[in-house]
Amino acid sequence: MRSTRTITRLSACKRFYTQNCRRKKANANAMKKSVITNTLAGLVLILPLGCGGGGGDDEMPDMDDAGDTGGESGDDANVEESGEDTDGDDDADEDEGTDDSPMVEACDEMTFTNVVDEANCPLIQGLGVDPEPADKVEFCRRAYIDLLGEAPTGDEYEAACKWRTTEEIVDAFMIDPRFVQHSQRMWADIFHYTSDIVHHQYIIQLDDLVRQLYVGEINYDTFVELASTHPAFLGRWDGNDLVGFNFQAFLGRDATGPERLALVPLFALWEERAVPHAMQADAQNVVLNTLNCAVPNEASCFSDFWGEHTVLITPPVPGDVDPDGPNVIDQTSLLPAQWDSLRTFGRLLTEQPQFYEAYVDRAFKRYLGYDGDTIPEARQALVDMMDANGGDLLAIDREIMTSSLYTATNAWAEEEKIDAMEYDPAIWHGPVKQMDPEDWLRSAAKLTGVDLGSCDHRFPTVQSGTGGFHPNNYPDMGGAPDYAFRDRAQLLGGCPDRVTLFRSARTGLIAALTQATLTAELCEAADESSPIYPLQFAMDDEDKSDEALTTAANQIWSAAVIRQIPEGAADALEAGVEGCQSLTSCVPQQFAVETCRLTLKATDFLFY
Repeated sequence: MRSTRTITRLSACKRFYTQNCRRKKANANAMKKSVITNTLAGLVLILPLGCGGGGGDDEMPDMDDAGDTGGESGDDANVEESGEDTDGDDDADEDEGTDDSPMVEACDEMTFTNVVDEANCPLIQGLGVDPEPADKVEFCRRAYIDLLGEAPTGDEYEAACKWRTTEEIVDAFMIDPRFVQHSQRMWADIFHYTSDIVHHQYIIQLDDLVRQLYVGEINYDTFVELASTHPAFLGRWDGNDLVGFNFQAFLGRDATGPERLALVPLFALWEERAVPHAMQADAQNVVLNTLNCAVPNEASCFSDFWGEHTVLITPPVPGDVDPDGPNVIDQTSLLPAQWDSLRTFGRLLTEQPQFYEAYVDRAFKRYLGYDGDTIPEARQALVDMMDANGGDLLAIDREIMTSSLYTATNAWAEEEKIDAMEYDPAIWHGPVKQMDPEDWLRSAAKLTGVDLGSCDHRFPTVQSGTGGFHPNNYPDMGGAPDYAFRDRAQLLGGCPDRVTLFRSARTGLIAALTQATLTAELCEAADESSPIYPLQFAMDDEDKSDEALTTAANQIWSAAVIRQIPEGAADALEAGVEGCQSLTSCVPQQFAVETCRLTLKATDFLFY
C-alpha cells in the first residue's frame, strides 16, 4: 500500500491559505481581472479603429491586452514563494484553526458529495465564501475547450449543453472521441514524441496505449508500467535520461543525479539498431542486448535504490559475443516473462508515495490552471480516492470537473487592492485559462468556415526517405505536402516539434502579428454559410443604419462567445457604429470583417 501524508486539517490549512494561496495565485487573479475588464475597454478603442481605417493591425490595443494577459497563464504565472510570513499573523492563524472555531462548525454542518469540495471547505465556505456557479454558457465553453479541444458554436451549445446538467455535460464529453484525442495530445507533449528520432510505429503504439487509458481499458498503474519501458520512450532517450524523463512524466519532478545513477542499471539491456525504412530516414529499432549483463557483468543490471532489483535476460546462445548476433533480441520477440522482468522500473514508479500525487497535480493543472500546492487537502483526498479505486484516473478527472472549483463562475468581484499579493485566492472562483494555439485556431476556423487542416500530435515532421516532407500520415505517404496549420500554430507556441520547440503560451509582437494576420485571413474568407457571418447582410449589404450595424456586431460577438455584447460596452459599440457611418469607405461588409477580426482576438474569446 502506498504511504500517504497526514495534514493537520484546520490550523495548517488556514495558515497555508494566508501565506501561500494569495501569494502564489496573485498573477492568475490579475489575469482574471484583466479578462473581465479588457472586453469593455477594448471595444471602445477597437471598433472605431476597425471601421475608421486608423491605427492598423499592429496598434490594436486588444491584441496587446490579450498577449500581455496570456503571459500570466501556465507555469510562468506562479509567483516565486519566499516562505516568509509577510502577514505577521502566524500565531493568530494557529488560534483560528482550533476545533471549536466558526470555520470548523460551518464545514461540519455541511454535506458534500464531492471529495474536492469537502476537503476545500475550510478554505472556502469555512471562511464565509460561497462561490457562484457558472452559468450554462460559461461552463459549456470551459468544458468544451478543456475536453474537446475547441470552443463551441451556438448550435453546438444548443445541442451539447443547453438541455444538460453540469454532470451530464462532463459525462457526455468524457466519452466523446475528441476527449481521448485531446488527452493524447497532452501525453504526446509529456512523452516528447518526435519521428525525427523515434520509429513512427513505436509512437503509434504508445499513442494507442494512451487511448486505452482514456477509454477505461487499463488503469493508470498498468499504463505507467507499460509506458515507462515502451519502445517509443526507450527510443527517445538514452542512458540516465531514461530515468530523468520517467521521473518527470510520472513523479512530477526530475530525478537527482544520484537517483539517475542508481536506477539507470535497470535500463542497461536496452539499445537501438539502425534499420532501413523507406519513409523514415532515421528509423531505429529498439532491441535488448543480453550480453550487456551476461556473466561476469550481472552487476551492470543491479540497483539497490528502491530495494534490491536485478533486470536480467539470459543470452539465448551462451558464448556468442557477436554484437549483432542472436543474443541481441528485438523487443517484438520478447516473451511475457521477459517483459515482466524488464518492466520492474515501471512497477517501482507506481509504488512511490508521490506517484498518484503527481497525476492529481497534473489533472489540477489541466482543468484548473494550478496544481495541488494551493489546495493540499483536496490533493490528498484525490490521492486517497485514486488509491481506493485502483488507479482510475477518469474518476479523478470527473471529480475535479464536477467540483465547485471547476463549475464556479470566474466573474469574481472583489474590492480593489493595491498589493497584488492580497488578491483573493483562485479557489474562490472558477478557473481562467488561455486557449492553446491549436484550440484557438480550430475554433476560429470553425466559426469562419475555413478549413485550416490540423497538425498530428504524434508526428510534428514526417520524412520520406532521406528528405522531402509530407503530410502527417505515416505510413501512407500519398498527397501533397501541407504544413500550413503546423507552421501557423508553432508561431503561437503550439504544434511543438518537441526537439527545438515546446508548447508555450506565446506573447509579444510575433504572436500579435501572427494572430492579426490569421484573423484577417479567416474573417475575409467567411461567407453566408459561416457561423460568424451576420445574416442580415445577406439581405441588404448596404444598410449602415444603427440597427443594422449594431445587430451585425452582436451576431458576430454572440457567434464567438454565445453571448450578446455586454451592456457596459454600449458606448463603445455606439462609437464603433458612428465611426463606420462617418466614413464613406466603411461599408457594412468591411465593418463585419473588422468586427470579426477583433472578436476572435478579444480576451473573452481567447480566454475561458
